[in-house]
Amino acid sequence: MTNPDVSGMQAFLIDELQKAEDAGERVWILGHVLTGWDGTSPLPNPSDLFYQIVDRYSPHVIANIFFGHTHEDEFMIYYANNASDISAANALTTGWIGPSITPLTNLNSGFRMYEVDTGNFDIYDAYTYYANVSTFQTLDPEVSGPTYEFEYSTRETYDIGWPADAPLNATYWHRVTEAMEEDDGELVKTFNKLQGKSSDKSVECTSEACREAKVCYMRSGSAALGLACPRG
Repeated sequence: MTNPDVSGMQAFLIDELQKAEDAGERVWILGHVLTGWDGTSPLPNPSDLFYQIVDRYSPHVIANIFFGHTHEDEFMIYYANNASDISAANALTTGWIGPSITPLTNLNSGFRMYEVDTGNFDIYDAYTYYANVSTFQTLDPEVSGPTYEFEYSTRETYDIGWPADAPLNATYWHRVTEAMEEDDGELVKTFNKLQGKSSDKSVECTSEACREAKVCYMRSGSAALGLACPRG
């Protein structure tokens, strides 16, 4: 596909973002298919155009972006200048890829609640809950359905010494990826467990190649960036 905006949806998005900028407002963008991560879900040209839109309007207009599609608990960071310099200084905004109620293959069921500043739409914490699908066969539907348990607080789990009064913005998430590169792999293992919503069927991520790939995916907000990552 050579036309990056066949439906005109991205032109519509630009119009809405420009109106928000003119009005001094901040917004969230909600989508289904994510624009990056490992690059296998989106189409390259549309995701490249979306990345340029995010670059133009972040972070002064776009506060956060939310996706689904993978059914997994993930995130990705958008950087200035098409990620030509991947650094905390150039981190613009975050794509939160939310866990899903629908389990899909080898995943648990989950959902998330956000602690939000309703004035500027920044996120200060995210609380994720899950239900263990492996126990579903023992449920009596005449008595009760699945029970969801608290899984984790984002701020507490990815504790990098971030100021308590600072939002969990793209700079925060870039610092988390730096911590993942610097530790002995434990933080990536934690992410990997939560990615599948604490599923006992999640494939472990213990090799250096896997850790390198995961961190690269987290820093890839477009198909091109994700596909350029090493496979782990």
